[in-house]
Amino acid sequence: MKKPVMEKAATFNDDIPAITLLRKTDKQVGLLFLALLVASIVAFFLVAMTEEYTVYTSLPIMAIPFFVIGAIFYIVNRRFIAAAVIIVLSVIAYFLMPESVLFILYLLVCAEGVAIIVEVFQRLAFYEIMARIEKSNIKEKQDIIDKIVVFFFNIPVDLDTRNLKIDENISRNKIPIKDMLNSVLISVLFCMFLWIYMFLNPAVTLHTNGVPIYTFTIILYLSAMVMPWTIFSTVNARIGTDYRDFNLYNGFMETFKKMFLPAFAAVMFLIFALSSGPENFYFILMSLAMIIVMTVFTTLMYFTSNELTLVNDILDKWKDFHPTEIYSSYNSYTKSSMDDDIPGTPRRNPSDCFALQLKNQGR
Repeated sequence: MKKPVMEKAATFNDDIPAITLLRKTDKQVGLLFLALLVASIVAFFLVAMTEEYTVYTSLPIMAIPFFVIGAIFYIVNRRFIAAAVIIVLSVIAYFLMPESVLFILYLLVCAEGVAIIVEVFQRLAFYEIMARIEKSNIKEKQDIIDKIVVFFFNIPVDLDTRNLKIDENISRNKIPIKDMLNSVLISVLFCMFLWIYMFLNPAVTLHTNGVPIYTFTIILYLSAMVMPWTIFSTVNARIGTDYRDFNLYNGFMETFKKMFLPAFAAVMFLIFALSSGPENFYFILMSLAMIIVMTVFTTLMYFTSNELTLVNDILDKWKDFHPTEIYSSYNSYTKSSMDDDIPGTPRRNPSDCFALQLKNQGR
């Protein structure tokens, strides 16, 4: 007699399937950027250790990854007229003020590279981060990445994170000025904050005579680190609750504000620099002006050429990622199943649902 064949037990996996926004070109750009970044780091240290160059004058080498990506953008999109204008401006600037050529290349080529890399990172990370946020507070044990995400977005530990929401009817028929201003503001604050610590700190001795163009390579990297998080503001990503929704971008801003707790030391560095001579004052003013110009220009490039396509792709994939909303608690606006609109049906205040009633009976 044959033994009965046991049916394989059904298995259930409640993990949401991985959602990817990466296109083939995005993967190629990302890999190219990483390869160029590694090569630039090696070249930077080799050049900085020579007697002819310093750490300060070697920094433009680190801008090469963004420059190459930006240059490829002009070629692939056949923007030959714009490329010709950049070359002409660079030649003219070389004869007037040679160092200003770097600023032109930073502003018109590298800034485009930053905008492209920002979009690639957003496509790589957006749904990965959202998936981790969704289950961060219902996991038995969070891994290290979960803890970083929770800290980064300042998510309360007692918040039900499953009911994620975004604005699904975003319409872009003009430049989003508000989002641009938010991005520029946080970029400028972040850049200036680190700038004070790195270049006005009395413990740091860098030769920064003249127009501080070389060190503006750092602005490219700071912008690339700050700008990606604006996508959470653009789509209004939030965790729904019965009362006020928890906005993820606002949580990010709260974490960002915590970074300014040691601002007193930064102010002391600034006062020290201002009191040490007119050259430092000139350095500070030029730094602030160029940081603002570069962040505004980089942000403008991103919001005019990269943001719209990315937002549309996020909205197209949202139903696959989050097909239904989760309502985990009772509120007074939810209609009871007993409320059948039939006259004479007893009604009770929802607040009385769990109230204990005691009768005072006389003996």
